Amino acid sequence: MKKIIFLLLLLHKFTFASFDMNENMQSTYSYIIELDFISAKNNIAMEQINNPDNGLIQLYQNYIDFLTVMIGEDLLFFENIENKKSERLSKLRDNDKKSPYYLYSQAELHLQWAFARLKFEDYIPAAYEFIKAYYLLEKNKELFPNFILNNKCLGVLHSLLSAVPSQYHWILNVAGLEGNVDLGFSELKMILDDPGCKMYKNEVLFLVSLLQINLKNNNSMCQQYLDRIGDGYKTNYLLNFAAARLSHNIGNNDYCLKVLDNRPSSAGKHPFYFLDYLQGMSYLYKLDYEKSKQYFLKYIKCFRGLNYIKSSYHKLAWIAELQNEPEQKTKYFDKTILEGNEYIDSDKVALKDAKKNYISHPTLLRSRLLYDGGYYLEALTELKQDIFDNNAEYFYRIARIKYKLGFENADVISAYKRSVELSEGSTNYFGPMSILQIGLIYEQANDLKNAKESFYECLSISNFDYERGIHQKAKAGINRIELVPKP
Repeated sequence: MKKIIFLLLLLHKFTFASFDMNENMQSTYSYIIELDFISAKNNIAMEQINNPDNGLIQLYQNYIDFLTVMIGEDLLFFENIENKKSERLSKLRDNDKKSPYYLYSQAELHLQWAFARLKFEDYIPAAYEFIKAYYLLEKNKELFPNFILNNKCLGVLHSLLSAVPSQYHWILNVAGLEGNVDLGFSELKMILDDPGCKMYKNEVLFLVSLLQINLKNNNSMCQQYLDRIGDGYKTNYLLNFAAARLSHNIGNNDYCLKVLDNRPSSAGKHPFYFLDYLQGMSYLYKLDYEKSKQYFLKYIKCFRGLNYIKSSYHKLAWIAELQNEPEQKTKYFDKTILEGNEYIDSDKVALKDAKKNYISHPTLLRSRLLYDGGYYLEALTELKQDIFDNNAEYFYRIARIKYKLGFENADVISAYKRSVELSEGSTNYFGPMSILQIGLIYEQANDLKNAKESFYECLSISNFDYERGIHQKAKAGINRIELVPKP
């Protein structure tokens, strides 16, 4: 009798284990992308009762944990869920090997864990996760060439691998991996443009928007993605974030504020406090100090993660300086030193400035903020109030503003080169960033030889503020040029 029961159990396992994208699982995915994790977990609990061997249960449970880590940056939560990875992978490997979801689900799980590990600078295990995901996806593409979801993860991988810093190229070479930003975008757009993939539209639109901002130099494409999001930012947190970043990237701060002011209701949703930080920045770009201060203080109070705490206090110190409140400035600089972490460039610069008690001249700072908000004429007017003959920041800012206002390239490049000269021997970012911008101007003018030389010159400089992000943009520029067909 026991043998019969055992055989029946085995039969159940191998007969009914599946990847069933039924209506309940489709609804679960939608809830996850809307950050409505409570409803998603309720659906998963229902699926565990009615269809316990559905492999999508494991994938979507992991998806919830992944987004919780990425948005909340809670190290303790990350450490507490680490043991779930092997358990979920084991269950996925016991599932239907003939399904296109079999390898795909394992690959997506590895990819999610790779990004989660990067959040906490766990680089070597993250590299392994990326490599594993890549091979699984390539194998799945061979087995199921018409399974379009392969393109979602491969699109992200191909795009990101194109911007891997040079010091990590050995990993790509050993693993036989190759990045290609254009291929990555084409793979993602295949899903975005496929009517049969409508349920994945919001996620892919979110992904392709962020990749566009970080890897491409094309404001018209940013505007296209912003138009494609439309009013979707009012109902989906991820699209709200994407729309805010896109509108800031093209210099439309007023629209960015409109997006953030009309974010979805937080009722029942996982909190996305970084939007408060972005809103604080957007009001600061308008020089609306009081509203900006409210959002930075809210972010500091509510967010329990790692990043942008130092940066928030740093910006509060700026506001105090601009409002002529020296005691408040000292208080916020002290907080910058004592609280938060220094993983990301913004927090590293905040800590460095706080330790040196350094803030730019008020005229330069106001001009910087107005420029970052896209208020270029106001930024230029601000700079005309003072003369800074030997100031690298001044020439950097005047160059950026003049370029946006359509001044001659030669005039703009001349100002950038002056900033480079005055930055020599400094750890500020004005010199390397000026070289990067010169490269982008040459690229825009189709002078690819000089553009590439500028990008390589930028990469040759190290130990400066915002180094990681500036080098990433220079590397992306080189990759774009290398993909241009030779005449």
